[in-house]
Amino acid sequence: MDERVPRVGIMGGSFNPIHHGHLFAAQEALSRFHLDRIIFVPAYRNPFKTTEEWEHEMASGFHRFAMVELATSTNPRFFVSRFELDRKMDSYALETVKHFHDEFGEQAQLYFITGTDAVLTMPEWRGIEEFHKYCEVIAVSRPTHIPDYEQFIARMHSLGLKVYFLTIPALEISSSDIRDRLRRGRPIRYLTPTAVAIYIEKYGIYLNGSG
Repeated sequence: MDERVPRVGIMGGSFNPIHHGHLFAAQEALSRFHLDRIIFVPAYRNPFKTTEEWEHEMASGFHRFAMVELATSTNPRFFVSRFELDRKMDSYALETVKHFHDEFGEQAQLYFITGTDAVLTMPEWRGIEEFHKYCEVIAVSRPTHIPDYEQFIARMHSLGLKVYFLTIPALEISSSDIRDRLRRGRPIRYLTPTAVAIYIEKYGIYLNGSG
């Protein structure tokens, strides 16, 4: 009897901090695409930002990884990887999907999950012409964000990429808004898991720039 093909979601991002929008999007992708697991992969550094921008905005990789672990610990199908953090290099999605393609084998079906804003920049990503060899793409979209679908889809098809749009209703939460609220002394409970809110408070993350 043939073994079932593993279906794995890879969710990249800075997770600065992780919040309920990330978690809901992951759970929705898990359900809609019948995935076996979601692997969260915190970025070491975004190559589209300067080193100064990144260091000013970001909590440390140590803290971001710890917060993602806390946020995902109650879901047995959510996992966290240190792959990008341990490489200590600019984080390129192609290198990440290649890594998991090697880990799970050619028979696995991989889906790279990220926000629509990030996906719209994919034609400029390094090695994007190879991306289709390793995975398909799930673009998570807020209802208020309507990109130029026709032009974008035509470009993705020219690169051989399959892209699925997943609209997440009523979750207008962003990491930048959470950081801003913290710096203004506003509450963040219920925007991010309680364990993450307590962790941020315990270590004073984001109160004076990055953590």
